Amino acid sequence: MKPLFFDLRTLPARHELRHGLTPLHLRRWSQIHRRRRLHRDPLFRSSRAEVIRVLRGFEWDTTLPVRPAADPQLLRAVAWNIERGKRFDALLGLLTHEPELAGADLFFLTELDIGMGRSENRNIPRELAEALGLHYVFANQHIVLAPGDSGEQHVKAPNTLAMHGCALLSRYPIRRFAAVTLPERLDKFRALEKRLGHKRAILAEIELPDGPIGVAVVHLDPFASARHRAAQLARILSAAEHLHVDRLLLGGDLNTTTYDFTNALGLSINIAHKLLRFGFAGTIEQYMTPDRVFERPVFRVLERHGLTVDAFNDRERGTIYYDANDPELIAKTLAYIPKPLWRWMQRRLEPWGGRIPLRFDWFAGRGLRPVRPRVLERPCWGGTHISDHNPIFVDIALDPAAT
Repeated sequence: MKPLFFDLRTLPARHELRHGLTPLHLRRWSQIHRRRRLHRDPLFRSSRAEVIRVLRGFEWDTTLPVRPAADPQLLRAVAWNIERGKRFDALLGLLTHEPELAGADLFFLTELDIGMGRSENRNIPRELAEALGLHYVFANQHIVLAPGDSGEQHVKAPNTLAMHGCALLSRYPIRRFAAVTLPERLDKFRALEKRLGHKRAILAEIELPDGPIGVAVVHLDPFASARHRAAQLARILSAAEHLHVDRLLLGGDLNTTTYDFTNALGLSINIAHKLLRFGFAGTIEQYMTPDRVFERPVFRVLERHGLTVDAFNDRERGTIYYDANDPELIAKTLAYIPKPLWRWMQRRLEPWGGRIPLRFDWFAGRGLRPVRPRVLERPCWGGTHISDHNPIFVDIALDPAAT
């Protein structure tokens, strides 16, 4: 399916995504438990067009003053799941002072809030773009009808705009962009973090000094199987072919967990399969090499579209950690597996200190020359740990004749 591209050369240079949904709308819908009842609700039916507009909406700004590139012969790209941006002051401190990140030219950001109580009802993409001196496009994915996930239920501040999505920040001109809606395995309206909408990936064409490049900001579904994630990625890359560019850089959270979190029974079978085939230590090794076995369908899709991951990623470091000492993570795990299995896992993880690395976040590209990919492990600022994910980054060599 050909995506609908928005050409920023013909559109207003700035667009703010707002809506007319009130706290009454959000509170009422949050108390409805089944989607069928939601669709019968008179308030929802009268607001349906507005809901659809917001869920398909974008926000952008190409009027912000852009700072000059740190190195005009290299393009530094950063991909980071920033966990809502809810530790915003620490996030901004790191991005403006950490030498490896402060001069980056492209940011592939996932999990950004606009008007969510858990992130102080900030406009996270706009505030980041303003502080970093970059242009941005934000694609909304969800209208959130809850405080957040299991670790955010304590938040008392009400949501205002209640939007959550992904964003592309760029030093170089964003010529056109589109979004690809991804089918989701589980209905998020019935989740603890109750929401409307679907994940969407951003596709864009960016004009670099040495010519155009296509980019894709991607966040695949964690509550699904590898085959489902592969289907989501195939949809994105098929749509990306309509950019008609030779060079493509994809980045984001591919959620290559090696597990199927669709339900507790399937997860238990998945764990048993791993242990019988690889043993406990071998199972842990798979987390750093998900492309070898359990997430192979995802990486086959990349290969079919001519993209490679090897030179674009630091394969020695994890991009997220499973920490068996984290109370929030313990609560999430117990939602899927029985307590006796969890206690057994805790004991077996003691030789690793209860904390093991995994690789969820990736760059993939074609027609590009990657240089020195890195991972910034467990970044903190002012003593605050910023996100459950690590930022990954890579330099792309530009044609010196054109720069």
